[in-house]
Amino acid sequence: MTMNSSRYSSLALAALLALSVLAVPAGAVSVDGTAPPSAQVGSQQTATYTFTDLYEEYDTWTLRGSTELTQVTWTVTLYDQTGAKIAQHSPTGQSFEQQVQASEDVNKVTVRVEGTVPAVEEYSYEPAQQLTVAEFTQAQQGGSASMIGEAHTTRPYTESSQEARTAIEDAQSAIESAQSAGASVSEATSLVENAISAYNAGNFENAISLASQAEQQAESAASSAQTQRWLFIGAGVVVALLVIGGGVWWYLRQRDTYDRLG
Repeated sequence: MTMNSSRYSSLALAALLALSVLAVPAGAVSVDGTAPPSAQVGSQQTATYTFTDLYEEYDTWTLRGSTELTQVTWTVTLYDQTGAKIAQHSPTGQSFEQQVQASEDVNKVTVRVEGTVPAVEEYSYEPAQQLTVAEFTQAQQGGSASMIGEAHTTRPYTESSQEARTAIEDAQSAIESAQSAGASVSEATSLVENAISAYNAGNFENAISLASQAEQQAESAASSAQTQRWLFIGAGVVVALLVIGGGVWWYLRQRDTYDRLG
């Protein structure tokens, strides 16, 4: 019985180890670099990414990069272990491929992408519309490909879309303040929801107008709630003074009566 229990325990341990091996991802290429949080439509954007730990999985593989920017130029630079430049390439277009080989002493790769932010086809307030500045994969010839890190995205905007977004954010902040003050914000909430719908439709002028109305409504509701609160406080103070005054008057009357009897 003890031997069977020991055997089952060993099998269970082996199964857990196998599952843990499957759950832990194999070593992967490291990438360092970010995209700007937002970028204006029509502007030039530049981002640089550095790749290290190149041979955790394969001794030879292909680095692929892609972007949604337009009029794109990539600058791909290969370095050896001393930091000396081995080679540099400048492909154009929205994608590129670069062979990475340990046999060529490539120890580090940098990729610089430069391009123009295109017009936005569809706007979204929440979640905000996103544009891929750069996305990278590691691929084997005739084999599988896997992403290196996550896609590096930015929020594209125009002056009008940013003005509308700011107006909606201001309205939402005013609504939150009014709610904290105990005010009714149903009308303001309805207005800001309509503003968001207008934003999503690309009707930024209408979105700004509705958001401004929502902000004014929320501020008015908050002011009314504050005034009402002070009126209640004032009424309470008056009642308290009347009670205190009545008590003092009663006390004085009782004392005067006692003195006359005495």
